[in-house]
Amino acid sequence: MTVLVNNEPRPLDSGTMLQNLLQEIDIAEQKGFAVAVNNEVIPKTNWDTHSLQENDNILIITATQGG
Repeated sequence: MTVLVNNEPRPLDSGTMLQNLLQEIDIAEQKGFAVAVNNEVIPKTNWDTHSLQENDNILIITATQGG
């Protein structure tokens, strides 16, 4: 199956959990980011149980500091 990660197509195995995707792209252990799937923020506590589906639109938002 294919999903979009920040508007970039990414092939995944069917039934991949959100946590597995985040580990695959090496950001699962980082802090200061949020993940939305199809415009719905997924709490970190649900990443390991949220199953991704064909054509899901995943947006990874990183917190920034500024003034």
